[in-house]
Amino acid sequence: MGNKEKWEETVQERLKQAAGSLPIPEKLEPGQMETWLRGKIDAKAQTKQGQAEQQAGQKGGGVMKGRKKEGGKKRNRYLRWWGGTAAVAASLAVVLFAAGRSIDWGQELGGIEEAAEGQGYAMGQTEEHAAKGTAQTDGEVEEGTTYAQLYQAFSKVWKQQEEIELHQEARASDTESAGAESGAQEFSMEENGVAVDAGGAMKESSSEGAGSYGKTNQQEETVDEADIIKNDGRYLYQIINQEKSRKHSIQITDTKGKLQKAAVFGEFDNEISNMYVWGDTLVAIESGWLNDTAEGGGGGINPLDGIRDFMEDVFTGEDGDGYRETAYSKIHIYNIKDRSKPKESHAFTIKGSYQDSRISDGYLYFFSMCNAYRPKLEKDYQAYIPEFDGKPLSPDKIYLPQGADTASYLVMASINMEQPDKFADTKAIVTAADKFYVSQANIYVADSEYVDGGTQGEQCDSTRIYRFSYQDGKMKKEAEGIVDGTLKDDMAMNEYKGHLRMVTTVEKQEVKEVKDDITGEVIGYDSLNFETYNNLYVLDEGLQAVGKIEKLAVDERIYSARFMGDAGYFVTFRQTDPLFSVDLSDPKEPKVLGELKISGFSEYLHFYNKGLLLGLGMEADEETGVTEGMKLSMFDISDPSNVKEKSKRLLEGYDYSEALYNYKAVLIDTEKNLFGFYAEGYQEEPKYHYLLFTFEGGKFKEVLNIDCSGQGIYSYGQVRGTYIGERFYLLASNGRVEEYSLADGSKSGELAP
Repeated sequence: MGNKEKWEETVQERLKQAAGSLPIPEKLEPGQMETWLRGKIDAKAQTKQGQAEQQAGQKGGGVMKGRKKEGGKKRNRYLRWWGGTAAVAASLAVVLFAAGRSIDWGQELGGIEEAAEGQGYAMGQTEEHAAKGTAQTDGEVEEGTTYAQLYQAFSKVWKQQEEIELHQEARASDTESAGAESGAQEFSMEENGVAVDAGGAMKESSSEGAGSYGKTNQQEETVDEADIIKNDGRYLYQIINQEKSRKHSIQITDTKGKLQKAAVFGEFDNEISNMYVWGDTLVAIESGWLNDTAEGGGGGINPLDGIRDFMEDVFTGEDGDGYRETAYSKIHIYNIKDRSKPKESHAFTIKGSYQDSRISDGYLYFFSMCNAYRPKLEKDYQAYIPEFDGKPLSPDKIYLPQGADTASYLVMASINMEQPDKFADTKAIVTAADKFYVSQANIYVADSEYVDGGTQGEQCDSTRIYRFSYQDGKMKKEAEGIVDGTLKDDMAMNEYKGHLRMVTTVEKQEVKEVKDDITGEVIGYDSLNFETYNNLYVLDEGLQAVGKIEKLAVDERIYSARFMGDAGYFVTFRQTDPLFSVDLSDPKEPKVLGELKISGFSEYLHFYNKGLLLGLGMEADEETGVTEGMKLSMFDISDPSNVKEKSKRLLEGYDYSEALYNYKAVLIDTEKNLFGFYAEGYQEEPKYHYLLFTFEGGKFKEVLNIDCSGQGIYSYGQVRGTYIGERFYLLASNGRVEEYSLADGSKSGELAP
């Protein structure tokens, strides 16, 4: 495989990972994206309008989940790309980016206007904090810095960003003049917005639910995770899009007797990305953008006009051109003791785009990513300091790592669910980390650092990990470490007996300058001696490697991973699917026990009953590696040194499922021997079905196959399933709920939107 093909494979994988972590609007579903792309290709990808959209996306500076942030010499800045890959990748990046930015932040941001009033922005308070900050020692991350130190650290990144933008503008101008004659296209993975998560128990409500019911599929049994649907054994909760008003709301459905709506509440202008149900408390997480082009957010008086004027004044640029959109997250707390009359009791506002969250030991832990923008004046802290309820975070709660090379923060907050009226703790760390794993004792955040394609020399991508302990809502940075390679997803990390186990895919290459033969001017960079392989690490509490296995499955990538006790399993892929089993009983001497090679690959692994491991993925041609539709595999892992594929089932005609990339899209209860997911197909006839299975007698048995293609009434792409006792419920994002018998598959009830 040549360099071009390897780069294309890398781009496709990272785009897939990024897209899989985002909530996908109906217009961006694979079928409609395919139609859209075909139209774009026919009309030529490089039109002036497309260039204008791409430049606007590059200047926007917002944060989307899964994309790498703006800065740092360690980030990818490939200024040359092959035409075929670039055209599709750039189009996808712009569309996904635009989808995230089309949101208006029209809700009141509690306390933020007060903070902005008169451009005071708590100046006295912040300057006092700045004077109290402490310096950090080399190679360590210490809690506490100063605003001046932050400004100085960010200034280097801002300067690099300006240089890149000037370079891109110049290249765009050249491209416009020259047309689309050249096959090579300028494309930076990072600047175009792309860089490239089991069963648990929720706290049961006091409702009358009896027997078993579906819970959110989560990584740690005792650490609850947010989702778009919840189930407490009687009531069903779902985030819905009201088709008439285009508003986002939350619907509560009572399943006792006949299906009926208990309540529909909270008409939000912005996306409700996730929610929790914790006893008689419901948490709704709203994501939005502060956009100076919104002109009042669609009519009426916008409560953010004052802050908008202030921010236009703060940011650099002529005539306000330097203004950047700012992402905000809002945490709404509702009392739902009376399910028919939910009452909002409090709302928290955090600057930054929502990334992830958990509830553990009665506390909500919330993570967002906040960009630091360059202000006109250093004292304009609002441009580059995180905010909580409109107030800047004091510098004594900010970690500034030595040598930080990104202008963004991971923002962390905790809330006591027993008294959710104030933040229990707030923290921030300067990093572009975008992967999270929360064990019963620690929070791990991982920052992927990719090869810099604009710097000469032998290079290898890497992952920097931070460990925060947490107890009673208090978070403390305990350790920092770095390993070679990058993580596929959160499931590639696991804590056991004080050790963090993780698997990474390593990309190594030699970068060389390409010079003009006549002038000697550097006109680009080329990559040579490209290597891909996989590593397994066992890290101690200080995040130092005590054991490792390196250079596994050369020329392949990690597609899925799962750890349980003293064993680990992970899948790599190129043409076939090697399932590796690893003995981790001795942290200092991890050993590969077995390697099972079968066709295709598993994107998701789940420990099933009696020594079984379920794999959900794609079938593929053993010679070419071309995918041929979805498949289920059940592996016998009773003897880890001799893993066998006990059974497999091809899901003919199905090409895509959110479950492949988002484990919370999988309904699974191993004790009930039941699992299901929504799947789509785009072959001869499009398919939109919810599939429910059991595993009996060594074979997969289909329990339900529900056709969800009826005139769009199921809201394509946002269909989930859950169960209560012997009844299965299908929930669509438009508020539709259907009830089926698990005994015979018959439909027994329906609730229309």
